[in-house]
Amino acid sequence: MTNDIQARNDYREKKQQRLEEIKNERKEAGVGQQIFEKEMFNQLQAITNAGVWTFDTQAMTFYVSAGIYRVYGLPQDQPVKYEDFLFNYVVPEDTWVVEKVRQGVMASKQQVTCDFRIIRQNDRKIRWVHTSIFPILDDKGNIIAMTGVTMDTTDHKKKEFEKSLEELNSMGEMLNLLGHHWKQPLQIITLKAANLAVSHELKEEVDSSLLDALNDIQESARDLSNTIQDYRKIFITAPEEKNRIFDFQQQIQKQFMDHQEIMDREEIKYYIQAPHDLDEFSTPHTRSIQRIFTELLDNAIEAIQRNAKRNKQREEKIIFRVEDYKLGKKIEISDTGGGIADGDFWTVFKPFYSTKQDRNNTGLGLFISKMLTNLHLQGTLELSNNDIGGVTLRIYIPQIVELHS
Repeated sequence: MTNDIQARNDYREKKQQRLEEIKNERKEAGVGQQIFEKEMFNQLQAITNAGVWTFDTQAMTFYVSAGIYRVYGLPQDQPVKYEDFLFNYVVPEDTWVVEKVRQGVMASKQQVTCDFRIIRQNDRKIRWVHTSIFPILDDKGNIIAMTGVTMDTTDHKKKEFEKSLEELNSMGEMLNLLGHHWKQPLQIITLKAANLAVSHELKEEVDSSLLDALNDIQESARDLSNTIQDYRKIFITAPEEKNRIFDFQQQIQKQFMDHQEIMDREEIKYYIQAPHDLDEFSTPHTRSIQRIFTELLDNAIEAIQRNAKRNKQREEKIIFRVEDYKLGKKIEISDTGGGIADGDFWTVFKPFYSTKQDRNNTGLGLFISKMLTNLHLQGTLELSNNDIGGVTLRIYIPQIVELHS
């Protein structure tokens, strides 16, 4: 009897030992699996140059992965607070983007993506990042946190930029070829029209309407030739000069002086509103800014000229306003040219779209201005109707973050 009891006890003890061994084996296997999954996750973050994070909307604090520390160039395990992220890590010009996205997620409770620039803390270099944000809701549908993935996309942005430059150069070469083939025919048209005009003026009876038509032919041919050459220079992206101080008030005044004759003829007044203590602004793209100003001023003058509701009793005017905005400049160009119909707001920036018979109806002025603003200046160009009976174009030009290799 005693032997049976002892045997059962030995069996239970061995069984318990075996169960402990199995438990330990499973535990070790689980730890190993966790280590493997963590290592794979870290490698994935390193390969994609990305990281994940969770934002506590109550404490306004981030909980971040190792990838986020690498993307932002932060010391490992440093606490990341929202105010530090917004005011120290994000480029000042882009803080409004981040805050707008945060508010958008809170309002829509849906996934939102955005691109903005950061200042990498370990080397102070400016980098582009792409972020996808997902809200976390409680049982009542209230947002209790946000989670997201942030990826450094600077290299991708550079490739996009270089591709855009190649496309612009291709358009420039096409226009160059077009201008070469059109040059001789346009010269012949101009010469023959001039000869016809001279021959007709020698006759006893002069038909003024014929002379006017011949003059129009010559002027149109010259305009077409100049337009092709003008846009060819824009699309062929020759390197600009090194950083130079750009005097906005002086350049705007020069633009108005260049247009003084037509503005006097059309009885258009101009006003420049700029504080005397504007911060200095350096840029390698002075020609691009000058081209944008020329295009937008031409656009404003033509809008006033074609305005069917033009009232002689009202002062026609163009207002250039410039001010410091964050680290860059904000420029507004307002006119009294009648405004834009609601249906045209989304189409006026498209190439070859025009609501008027402007310079040979090219429809390229606003398209080129927006292209130069976005691509060369990394800024924004928007428009809206104003309260003085026309359109206001708003340009934001940040201090340049070069994307050239």
